Amino acid sequence: MRAVVLALTLALVASQSVNFAPDFEASKTYVYKYEALLLGGLPEEGLARAGVKVISKVLISAVAENTYLLKLVNPEIFEYSGVWPNDPFVPAAKLTSALAAQFSIPIKFEYAKGVVGKVLAPTAVSETVLNVHRGILNILQLNIKKTQNVYELQEAGAQGVCKTHYVIREDAKAERIHLTKSKDLNNCQQRIMKDFGLAYTEKCVECRQRGEALMGAATYNYLMKPADNGALILEATVTELHQFTPFNEMSGAAQMEAKQMLTFVEIKKA
Repeated sequence: MRAVVLALTLALVASQSVNFAPDFEASKTYVYKYEALLLGGLPEEGLARAGVKVISKVLISAVAENTYLLKLVNPEIFEYSGVWPNDPFVPAAKLTSALAAQFSIPIKFEYAKGVVGKVLAPTAVSETVLNVHRGILNILQLNIKKTQNVYELQEAGAQGVCKTHYVIREDAKAERIHLTKSKDLNNCQQRIMKDFGLAYTEKCVECRQRGEALMGAATYNYLMKPADNGALILEATVTELHQFTPFNEMSGAAQMEAKQMLTFVEIKKA
């Protein structure tokens, strides 16, 4: 009887210990298609908006234990300035050409069990180009608990350390893992922000009690495939929204919308 109980216990522990964290095997290069969109303006259609779009291939390969290289290949930048959504994006050939040399430089990052560590880049890579890499690495940031399918935690990311809600569902027959996480950017222990042009303004305590002028949230949807040592990200879609209402006006919030999509293409031998 004890042997049966022990066997059942070990089976339960094994089922709970399935590693869903993304993993990139050594001696292999993972190729992804990447698209990012950043738009600012009023939320209604038929009004002016401005923004940029980046399309590129992304290569990820291991160089040492828990250390990887991230490189962008053939990046293209497009500009938008017109009436949304009628006007098209226009290729920004001069900007793409000016940043091509920086984009060709790979960056190094630490990564273990779905958590991004230090990011190392040469001084030749500007903050603008490095922010594109940070956006990709922010997609890879996943704090997966082995024994829970629904949970909350304070997760570090490009926006700071913010409250994040996880929902994980495994489809064993299709060999797929569906993961959704939502991040409340108004509930952060450490919010990464930069204020400028506010040298002569004064904070209004009563105004903040009525409501925040700046509000934001982000949602992440993942489709992954179980692998031997972890999971392979097949597709990841990110939508981040920030609304700014400096005077608490009704239905008059300006917004910044960012979207990212990372799609698996193939695995090459390094």
